[in-house]
Amino acid sequence: MRNKYLWLLLAAFTVAFLAMHASAAERENITYPESAIREGFAFFQGGFTGFNLNFADVTAVFSNKRELLQEIETLKQHNQTLTLENQALTEYRAEALRLQNLIGFQNDNLEIYRLTPARVIARSPSTWYQYLVLDKGETDGVRRNMAVISPQGLVGRVASTSPHTAQVNLLTDREMAVGVVSQDSRETRGIVAGVGDDNLLEMANIPYYSTINIGERVVTSGLSEIYPPGIVIGTIQDITEEPGGLLKSATVKPVVSFDQLEEVLLITSYQGAPGAKE
Repeated sequence: MRNKYLWLLLAAFTVAFLAMHASAAERENITYPESAIREGFAFFQGGFTGFNLNFADVTAVFSNKRELLQEIETLKQHNQTLTLENQALTEYRAEALRLQNLIGFQNDNLEIYRLTPARVIARSPSTWYQYLVLDKGETDGVRRNMAVISPQGLVGRVASTSPHTAQVNLLTDREMAVGVVSQDSRETRGIVAGVGDDNLLEMANIPYYSTINIGERVVTSGLSEIYPPGIVIGTIQDITEEPGGLLKSATVKPVVSFDQLEEVLLITSYQGAPGAKE
């Protein structure tokens, strides 16, 4: 048995040596077994290589998707920031234009009025009493019954004050009444009163012989220590004869947009007022 295994081992070495010798030399053709083995290995190697390539593509897709999602989220946050900044700039621009208009009006009327600008910080919650609260008060020289205006026209008067605030009754308040005169003819006088409507005033006590017309402006008459003369109130919208035929009344559309007021001017003194400094 020992000699048998020895001869088998020797035969195996001999076959392996001959195969190595035969395959080591450069040949134009290879044997069938070599061709089969090579093809088998080539198939498996190709499959593994393709799997690696496909796996790399899938990994790249998921990686790119994560990067794209992160980039989209970053762009969304950036867009939100830009939107907020744009809104703030729009507000600043609108405020700058309002203040520019306010200061321009103040400078144009230095010889007539002494004006104190103020900001609206609160509004009346009731529709019956219509008023504003300003950020200027007694420490700023604001006193009760001071007239309040805007570049467009009359706003109202100061009803009460505290050290740092003032309440202004609007011209549209039901308790307000102002003596007025027609701006063009100057011959028609009456009293404009509020009716609790932001877009409507009532003019009463118009003489029956008055020649006032629809579309004509009415201004403060100046027959008061509170309101200087010539401040625009509004325009005549409609004229009605009162029962008895002795008087007329009219509806007046105010020139001031009371629900849009954000800054106003307080008239601390004016030419012609008692005690005014010329």
